[in-house]
Amino acid sequence: MSPMKKLLKDRQSLRSAVLIALLFPLVYFGMHLLGWGNDSFNWWQTVLGGLFTGAFYWFFTSSFRQFRDEDVTPR
Repeated sequence: MSPMKKLLKDRQSLRSAVLIALLFPLVYFGMHLLGWGNDSFNWWQTVLGGLFTGAFYWFFTSSFRQFRDEDVTPR
């Protein structure tokens, strides 16, 4: 089985990555509406940043989750 198929089988990481990808722009736009934003990004940069953040989060959490049950203590 290819490594990418193993990563795609981790549904918990995919769900949380989608949540992160949605929350990133929502929090940014919410802070802007409250007047606490800093206007450092355009709307399309914020949406693109949310997608990249979700993708990185998914990749790293599903990659690390592959090895969580391995025993790494020295013998």
